Amino acid sequence: VREERSGSVQVVAELAREFDFDDVDGRRPPSIRSLRFVVPNFVLSDAALDEMGSSSQPLAVRALRKLRDYVPDLLLPWSVFTSGPPPTASSSEDA
Repeated sequence: VREERSGSVQVVAELAREFDFDDVDGRRPPSIRSLRFVVPNFVLSDAALDEMGSSSQPLAVRALRKLRDYVPDLLLPWSVFTSGPPPTASSSEDA
């Protein structure tokens, strides 16, 4: 298994899920590719919601803040973040 992953980009949170290990405090943070990370930090961030609150109903913004806790831990494909799959050892040697 290590040989297959050697030289490639790995996301520690995804390895933690696969190999069933936690952080020192017992938590397992979501992957940077996970909706659970992306939505609260970018879509429903405090800054984005504060900006919405100035133009929309404050009640709706409070409801959106509560939704952050219910975002599923689904992984988005690498192509959402880049122009293709993650780099591999062979593609980084070609550059």
